[in-house]
Amino acid sequence: REVAAAEGVVEVAERVVAGSVRLLSSTSASLWLQDAATGDLARLAGHPDEPGDEPRIVAIPAKHLEPWLDRTEPYFVEAGDYAAIAAPPENTSGRFAVAPFAVAGRWGVIAAAIPSASLFADRELELLGGLAQQTKLALQSAVGYETLERTFLATVEALAGALEANDEYTSAHARWITDFALKVGAELGLDAKVLKRLELGALFHDIGKIGISSTILLKPGPLTPQERGVIETHPLLGERILKPIEQLEEVRKIVRSCHERWDGEGYPDRLSGNEIPIEARIVFACDAFHAMTTDRPYRPALSVLKARRRLEEASGSQFDPAVVDALLRVLDDPSA
Repeated sequence: REVAAAEGVVEVAERVVAGSVRLLSSTSASLWLQDAATGDLARLAGHPDEPGDEPRIVAIPAKHLEPWLDRTEPYFVEAGDYAAIAAPPENTSGRFAVAPFAVAGRWGVIAAAIPSASLFADRELELLGGLAQQTKLALQSAVGYETLERTFLATVEALAGALEANDEYTSAHARWITDFALKVGAELGLDAKVLKRLELGALFHDIGKIGISSTILLKPGPLTPQERGVIETHPLLGERILKPIEQLEEVRKIVRSCHERWDGEGYPDRLSGNEIPIEARIVFACDAFHAMTTDRPYRPALSVLKARRRLEEASGSQFDPAVVDALLRVLDDPSA
C-alpha cells in the first residue's frame, strides 16, 4: 500500500527499500533501475544510506546485464558472482536475494542482503518477488506522473515566455522574486511542498499583467485613479489565466492574494493577517523590496538601506513581521 501511494520514481524506490528491509529482516537492500538513455544501472535508493547520498551509476553494458536480469523469478546471488555483475557493495561477504523486473522497457532489480547467520526460505523469495511486482506497477504509475509533470512544466515555461514578451522588467522582476522568496521560505522553515507552491506563485505573481496595456505598465508619470484601478485587476486576471491548469489550483490562490496587506488594506479581497497564504505574504514583501531597489520609468531606485528601512517601518501594517524579519536575515547573508 505504501509503495502504491508513492508518486515520484525516487519516492517509490525509497519505500521499496524500506519494505524490503522490514519484510525480510535484511541488513541492507537497494533498488536499481536501468537508465533509458545509457542502459546503465542506476542505484535509486538503498539502506543503509548516508544522508545526501547521490544515486550510484553502475556502467554495465546491457548485453552483460541480460543473463542476470532477464528472469521472471527471484533468485540468489553468491559472493563469488559480485565482480561479474557489479552488485551493490553493501554486503560483499554474503549472499543476496535478487528480484528482477521490467518496467517501461527497462530492467530493474531489488537486491536484499542475507545475513550470514540466517537462511532465506522459499517464503522470503516469494515475498521479494511479490514486492518486485508491486514495484513494477508503482514505477509505471510514477513514470507516467513524472511525464505529466514535465508536460506541466513546459506549460509553465511557455507562460513565463509570454510574460517576458509583454514586459521585460516584469519577467526579470519575477525571476529575482522567485529566487529570494525561496530563500525567505527556507529561512522560515517551510517544507518542500510549500516551497514548490511558493516558487510557482512567485514566478506567476504578476502573470495577470499580460492583460494590462503597456501604456499603463510603462507610464513614466503617476497613475490616475482609473489607471490604478486597472492595475489592481491583475491578480484576478492572473488567477483567470492559470485556471485551466489543474496542477496550479493552489498556486492560483497565491497569485490572487499576493497584493493583500497584513493590516487588511490590500486588494482584491482585503484579507488580513493569517488569512493571507504564507506564500503570498512572502511574495508581497520580496516584490516590494525589489520594486523599491529597481529603476522604473516613473522613478529612480532607492538605495538598499532606504528600502530596508521602509520594510521595517511597514512591518506589522503592510507586511507580515515574521516575513520581514526573515527577508532581512536573507539580505544580510553574504551568499544571498
